[in-house]
Parts: sequence; structure tokens; C-alpha cells
Amino acid sequence: MGTGLREARRGRGWTQEELAARLGVSQAYVCLLERGRRIAARRLAEKLVKLLELPPSALPVGTHPLPLKADEAPNALCALGYPGFAHLRGRRQMNPAELLLRVLRAREVDARVVEALPWTLLRYPNLDWPWLLREAKASDLQNRLGFLLGVARELAELRGELHAARALAAQERLLEGSRLQREDTFRDSMTEAERRWLRAHRPAQAAHWNVLSTMTASDLARGY
Repeated sequence: MGTGLREARRGRGWTQEELAARLGVSQAYVCLLERGRRIAARRLAEKLVKLLELPPSALPVGTHPLPLKADEAPNALCALGYPGFAHLRGRRQMNPAELLLRVLRAREVDARVVEALPWTLLRYPNLDWPWLLREAKASDLQNRLGFLLGVARELAELRGELHAARALAAQERLLEGSRLQREDTFRDSMTEAERRWLRAHRPAQAAHWNVLSTMTASDLARGY
């Protein structure tokens, strides 16, 4: 967490000793965390996020993030504050970058979950992008991620959130050079008839990233 941890601690008016006492660790350990010479374990990171009111993007990502199961994604999105799943009981928060990657790795993603992903990018534009882009490319998921970035960037523009739009556009450009020719979809079980219809009716953003989807920023702008 490094510098961000130090700034958050000072923002609360706490010394390193005071934060250490609340965490149950030594002042020396807090010092190492703030200097970036130690990485907080999951439980300690969760405690830090809660104590210092840090964003969930400060949480560590999993070492080998597995695809989220169908019933896990809505609860994880609820925990991050997504209003479309506010009726659920969200479990503990996870890093938004990890959530995105684990949903992208799933072979069957509910349409309501897909629609929530641009919101996640808009809500947390300052992700650990080097990690997310590297992991997405390693799993050949750059088309799906690029499509979501494009939709989220267009949504930010529609809403006048120019800072977020610029941040998302920068990541979009980084993915552009690795765009795959292979067709992609959020549901492997899609029938050939569905695929043909989507090829003919998908919007420009989906066609650019060769993703079979009809999701658009304008549709989401009315729903969020």
C-alpha cells in the first residue's frame, strides 16, 4: 500500500504507533508497509481498508484467481456497492481488478453481471492496471476487457465524467495492439443461431473487439 497507506494514516491524524496498536502489529511493521517493503496479508489488509476507509482497490489480489461461480459474482458486486444487486447480502469485498478478471475467466456469465462490469470500471478507474492487463492477456481475455473498457469509457463521456473517461481510454489504447481476431463471447453455451444474430446486430464497440454482445453505453446510462 506504501504511500497511500501513509497518507490515509496521516489523514486520520494517527501516528504509526497508534495505527500499529489498532492493528495489533509493531510500529516497525507499519513502517515497512508504508515504505512498500512488506505486503499486508489478506486479513491485515482488510482491517487496514476498514480502519482507514481505503477503497477496495487497496486490497491484495489473489495469487491464482479462479473464475467466479454464477452465484458468487452478484454477491461480490453487491459488496463493492453495485446498486443492481443491492438486495443481496454482499460477502467480504475483493479487489475490483480481481473481480473483473475472475468474471472474465468464467465461461458462462449472466447478462446482469456483464452489465455491472462497466459500472465497476467507472467506480474504480484507478485499478492495478498492469496486473489486470497482464493477467487478461495471459488468458486471451483482452477482447472482452477491451470491449468493457470501451463501453465504460463511452458511458463516462455520456455522464460528463471526463477524468474517468481519460483514465479508461488510456487502458483501452494499451489493449488495442493485442486485439485478437478470434471471436469471443461471455457465454460459451450460445447457440449458432444466437451467434449469427449477434454478428448482424451487435454495436460498433462490440464489433471492433469481436465480442458477441448488444450491450451499449447508452442502454446502461438509462439503467444505472
